[in-house]
Amino acid sequence: MTIEERRRRRFSVNFRKEQVSLIEKGVVTIREVSRMYEVKSASIKRWLEAYGNKPLAEPIIIQSKKDYDRLSELEKENKRLKELLGDQYVKLLYHQKLVEIAKEQLGYDFEKKV
Repeated sequence: MTIEERRRRRFSVNFRKEQVSLIEKGVVTIREVSRMYEVKSASIKRWLEAYGNKPLAEPIIIQSKKDYDRLSELEKENKRLKELLGDQYVKLLYHQKLVEIAKEQLGYDFEKKV
């Protein structure tokens, strides 16, 4: 596609909303949509501002190696905490099911009364 053809091309509102929806659901990224349809990422960000339900994230400005290292540490810690939270949730579901089965088999209410 030539530059002139790209300049004359227009996307419908429905198409834009569909792409925004896919981006917000995490199906595709801004970069992927940009490459698929040969649209500048700035245009797609404008679509997100106009039709999106979620605010755009502020860019993270890194000014030194120390900032970069700190950001990397925070991302690793965030990943670790998400995994820990997931593990705890699985354990909670397991214990809830265990109490439910014990109630059925033993006929006794094991839950704490508040």
